[in-house]
Amino acid sequence: MLTGLGILGFICAAALASPTRITLHIPAAAGGTTPPSAERIARITRDIHVLAEQIGARNQDHPEALARAEAWAIAELEAAGLTVRVQDIDGVAHNLIAERAPPGGRDILVVGAHLDTCGETPGADDNASGVAVLLELARNPALGSEHALRFVIYGNEEPPYFQTERMGSRVHANSVLASGEPVVGAWVLESVGVYSDAKGSQRWPAGLGLIMPGKADFVMMVTNPSSSDLLQEGLRRFRAASTLPSIGASVPGAIQGVDWSDHAEYWRVGLPAVMVTDMPPFRNVNYHEVGDTPEKLDPSRIAAVVDGMEGVLW
Repeated sequence: MLTGLGILGFICAAALASPTRITLHIPAAAGGTTPPSAERIARITRDIHVLAEQIGARNQDHPEALARAEAWAIAELEAAGLTVRVQDIDGVAHNLIAERAPPGGRDILVVGAHLDTCGETPGADDNASGVAVLLELARNPALGSEHALRFVIYGNEEPPYFQTERMGSRVHANSVLASGEPVVGAWVLESVGVYSDAKGSQRWPAGLGLIMPGKADFVMMVTNPSSSDLLQEGLRRFRAASTLPSIGASVPGAIQGVDWSDHAEYWRVGLPAVMVTDMPPFRNVNYHEVGDTPEKLDPSRIAAVVDGMEGVLW
């Protein structure tokens, strides 16, 4: 995910200029009363350590590490009872695809997260945290009662492949369009691991701090106007299921920064998609740095993201 993701200054500026196209679901709210289990927290902690500590930087500059990360993720999905299909991107990077409750005429919801890291960074928050949430969701056999769920671990999200034909989510979205599969939306998990209860820990572009929370104690959901229904229903369900506060924003995709992750590739092919994120450029001081390491993350709140997403995907 590129650093412009957090350019929410444009969001608020657009909200003032074009209020009919902007929806902000604030203040942050949570309705769940049961905290995540210790077992869930332990699994998430382990998964993040494997990717960010044992494997580390994983991209085409580190092909052996990327291959190890892919093999490990495949093994975890298979251990959850899923069959994994490997979608080649460019001979080095791949999308890893597994489904819970095969469609059989049913609608499909995509749940995605990118595996690769930026440069030499170990990528604990960006994006071992998102992959850990996806894997924990994949381990729950009760999910998928309303829709078939397709779990996709993307390759090539980071530069220099971002928003190119070799971006994994673009390859997958294009294949969905070409096949005519009944995919009805996507939820993309993008950096969900950094939180703080300290005042001023959540930064915003100039002026936004007057109306937005100053503590980084929530997760953010971002989408475009055509995906507003998916966001609103998902946010309602997330808040009912999780103890972690959440905020939603529906803004035009043309606003700079709103499309800077995998979710926007589904917008390109006309599908609704929502990004779930901690907005690292405005929260994580180690974003895209070698200091993006596991001990900086909050596994209990990452587990609360899983709880909320289970409510979304039930």
